[in-house]
Amino acid sequence: MLPNLRKTPAGYVYLKTIPADLQDALGKTVIKKSLGRQFNLAKEKWAELEAQSTKLFQSTRQQLTFGRSADGAIDAYLQKDPVKRLKSLKADRPGLAEQLSALYLAGLSADYTARSRQERWAHSSEPDELTADLDAVLATIKNAVVSGDASAFISVVEQLTMFRGYRLLDETGEGIQTLTYEFLRAAQHGCQVLASRQRGEFAEPILPDQEPLPAAWDIQLAVPSVETAKPKLSDVTPLYVKRLATHGRKTQTTNLSWWNRLIEFCGDKFLDEVSSLDIYKFFEDRLHADKASWSMKYCMKVRAGLAEAFGEAKTQEMCSRNPVVELDNMPRITTAEEQKRKRPRHPYSVSQLNILLSSAWYDPAANNWKGRMKWDLGARYWIPLLCLYQGFRVREPLQLLASDIMVEAGFVLIRIQVTDEDELSAQSLPTRSLKNEATRRVVPVHPVLLELGFMDFVSSTRERGAMTPLFPAAVPELTSTQPMWGRAYEQRFVPFVRDVLGFGAGFGNHSFRHTLEDCLRNAQFDERWPAGLGQFYTGRTLPSDADRSYFLKLGSERHYGKGYDPTLMMPFVKNLQYKGIILPKPFFEWLDGRASVDNHLISLLDGDWGTEWRGAGC
Repeated sequence: MLPNLRKTPAGYVYLKTIPADLQDALGKTVIKKSLGRQFNLAKEKWAELEAQSTKLFQSTRQQLTFGRSADGAIDAYLQKDPVKRLKSLKADRPGLAEQLSALYLAGLSADYTARSRQERWAHSSEPDELTADLDAVLATIKNAVVSGDASAFISVVEQLTMFRGYRLLDETGEGIQTLTYEFLRAAQHGCQVLASRQRGEFAEPILPDQEPLPAAWDIQLAVPSVETAKPKLSDVTPLYVKRLATHGRKTQTTNLSWWNRLIEFCGDKFLDEVSSLDIYKFFEDRLHADKASWSMKYCMKVRAGLAEAFGEAKTQEMCSRNPVVELDNMPRITTAEEQKRKRPRHPYSVSQLNILLSSAWYDPAANNWKGRMKWDLGARYWIPLLCLYQGFRVREPLQLLASDIMVEAGFVLIRIQVTDEDELSAQSLPTRSLKNEATRRVVPVHPVLLELGFMDFVSSTRERGAMTPLFPAAVPELTSTQPMWGRAYEQRFVPFVRDVLGFGAGFGNHSFRHTLEDCLRNAQFDERWPAGLGQFYTGRTLPSDADRSYFLKLGSERHYGKGYDPTLMMPFVKNLQYKGIILPKPFFEWLDGRASVDNHLISLLDGDWGTEWRGAGC
């Protein structure tokens, strides 16, 4: 669980204790905010609140320190003897003329503010009087510039310095004259700005590069020791979490784990102290790790994720450079070793499919299943078959609602999409997600599935509601910190085929997709499919590498249209067959009088989500 994030029966809550030294200033002891019941949205809000609270604490502490010191310094200054409290200031001090000029010109902002608020004039005669005064002063300045005699303005300079707590000293007898003559530049410019405003023109002074002359009490004030904390690697985490919130759950958790690994490796260094050598050594360590070592290809993927995190930190001015972008070379391993580290994904053979279809997974009376996989026989029966004949990624059938199955022109169609999210939200269920835009599609249901009773199964689920999830076992658990559709299914199926059936590594849910694509490729020998149809059916943007020589080149029509008319795809889809496969009995015959979904599961979901999850009111 993320720090300062609490889970309650009512949902997620942000709860952060305010430091004791700031509680009086902020008027409370904790920051508390309800974040809702959906973890992904709560996580995004958490990241914002973490950044805001950190900034609030830092700025409040700084204001308190500066405020107390400044108030004390002014009080101490005013309590001194008026005659003795003025500090001596040499008239010929380098840069003094520029400081006085900056001080004088900075005061013109008060004139502008007063005009903008209609507070500049107390009487109607004042504008004309100021215009006449300005004309007279500008004429006097002009004469002083011509003659060099600045004595008429020495009192102005002395008054400016006295107001800042100083008494001018002129050891040579020429210092104040020279200082005042230089000051006339600012005086003339300031009067010209005011004269322009009197003529109805917007005018702003050009300020010198020098800062205005500091007050004597400011010099006596010790510079507070409050410094902006140097950001560390861990300070980027809330920003990165927020940035990742627009991605799917898998990308969020995976990319965040990379970032946390880097923090663990580097020891949470200051951001500006992380070098490209640190990044290089990190990847080198992962390539040569004793357990779960990475491949070079995977390192490049991680590199892109870390570059994004550092890029966000740099954009937010937390660091001045991106050490990942500065990395010129990546560590390497041999080609043979790289090949060993690839994670294989194998298609099922027909003999393996027959083993699965005759195993305990397809035995409704089997006693070795517990919980959701025991109670949802529809999920155990249909999901492998949907993946096998439709080429689905496992998350696609697990997220299906009854409303995603349609009949058009006599054809049963299945819709892979997330466009009913408003209605799904009304059911209080987490949002669904797709891998990419190509995944959105409407395709015909394979005839084999219809022969096995798929539409009768869908009709039975609609008794719960028009938008009910087809597979209740796939509904995320309310108590999960990472709600994900179909977690219970995946946690049971993959270990079963890999370990119990003994198929080994590389076999799992994705193997059905590879099996279908092999079948689709072989079908090209009998009848060449239209350009892009195979990719559309399986939800690929482009053909896989193995398919490129079999499919016609896909043109730009995919990006301008909505895809293929699903009712015209059936002549091709029906030819996707697996020779030698022994299918289970039709679904309701296979159930042998058992309920498709046990009431234990229905009651469990009612307790978690309320009856709204059933989708009866949508």
